[in-house]
Amino acid sequence: MTKRIAFFAVALVTVAGVAVPAAQTAPVQANILNKAKAAASIQGTWMMRMANGQDVAGSGQEMLVTITDDKYVQTMNGQVVEKGSFRLDETKKPIALDILVAEGEQAGQKQLAIVEIDATGTTMKVALAQPSAPLRPSAFAQAEGVETLVFTKKK
Repeated sequence: MTKRIAFFAVALVTVAGVAVPAAQTAPVQANILNKAKAAASIQGTWMMRMANGQDVAGSGQEMLVTITDDKYVQTMNGQVVEKGSFRLDETKKPIALDILVAEGEQAGQKQLAIVEIDATGTTMKVALAQPSAPLRPSAFAQAEGVETLVFTKKK
């Protein structure tokens, strides 16, 4: 497992108020509620359980990603190894994730990813392209130049 594994892994979508004709108010409100629910579900601390198909639970290396608003902090065995911000595009399926690394080995680089959170809000899958790679992964399958990670929400 490398320190360059970045995350995101994903954050608060800001919903701006928009004037909408009365006939469209209910669908817009439902859409805002869905986005608020998705944004809220990603907040918190996530523990990496799998990396590239390999179970890392109990490996002696604990990687956590803590998400607050649109910022993340990645720690390895309690030591901060990376910090940054991210942006989600929930209009894409799977959800597109743009990570901007501010501190750490990959500082100053952008990382393109996709993310999916299960219906219970306790498991998150992320597929990350290599830092500065021009193409975003399109699936959660293992592929050259793509890291696939699975996280569980820490209680």
